Amino acid sequence: MRRYLAYAVGMAVAWVMLWDKVSVANVAAGLLVATVILIAFPLQRVSHRQQRKVRPIALARLAYAVLRDLAVSNVTVALQILSRNQELHSGIVACRMRTASPKSLSTMANILALSPGTMAVDAVAEPPTLFIHVLTVDDPLDVRRRAAHLERLVIEAVGSAAEREALAIHGNGVS
Repeated sequence: MRRYLAYAVGMAVAWVMLWDKVSVANVAAGLLVATVILIAFPLQRVSHRQQRKVRPIALARLAYAVLRDLAVSNVTVALQILSRNQELHSGIVACRMRTASPKSLSTMANILALSPGTMAVDAVAEPPTLFIHVLTVDDPLDVRRRAAHLERLVIEAVGSAAEREALAIHGNGVS
């Protein structure tokens, strides 16, 4: 019930922000709309092992890694554009993941899309695989290592207990 209350309040706040005026009528209408939405589209039951918790220190490590990779990839792409040697070895690398969680896979795909030169083009649940387009594929194994490292950072930051166990069971995940 607490989850429903938190979602209802969040939706009511969004409703009031959309109307750009705080009034009793807007708050009541927001709560009413939120209630109708939550009745029409009930929240999924989540077991304790599937619950996600944000771990601030791990989230800071993820943010640092993303910002570092963003800076490096921007410089690399800029140098590639400015270089006289325009020979690119782009390609798609299949990277096996240790978790099939749609939330984790989509988080990783979105992070990859931020960096110039990389883009997740497909994700498969069984076996969990991300297909990543890379502008310069000099070493496919290196791409797989970086994807496995990103997966570890994402799961440590916002993954469920089951996903963290999958990391421990499957080791470094590079294949």
